Amino acid sequence: MTEETIDKAAEAAVRLFKSGYSCSEAVLLAFEMNTEKKFSEDAKRGMSAYVEGLSGSGCVCGALAGAVFVLSTMGGRLSTDEPINKLKHAVSTLHDDFRKEFSSACCRVITAKSAKLFGIGKFNTCPLTVEFCIRKIMILASENEWIK
Repeated sequence: MTEETIDKAAEAAVRLFKSGYSCSEAVLLAFEMNTEKKFSEDAKRGMSAYVEGLSGSGCVCGALAGAVFVLSTMGGRLSTDEPINKLKHAVSTLHDDFRKEFSSACCRVITAKSAKLFGIGKFNTCPLTVEFCIRKIMILASENEWIK
């Protein structure tokens, strides 16, 4: 995985978000656009509910939830015989790094603190969370050999 590919995915994710896609949709679509991974229409539609921390509840950041979903599509299992240790480690790393970067994994906390932490208004932090998440999952998926 080259830095150029990661940068291209990050630019695509932010562009998609700013064009009207939700944070989770932007992460999934940018990942698909910049890897060989293809998602079904059902998976793409499924990303719509993650907007604003799970349909506006303000809970888990949608970009983070979407990123976890993308990783899970590659490292998840189809039967109880399959191990998920690599997936659990990747998601734990993503979550921990996200919390270090944004002080929370909670949409309402991040957006409420955005002016204090970043000097910007509510939901203006979202391009930052989208970019962070796509960069991390590109790296984690590559490190785990789920993508080339």
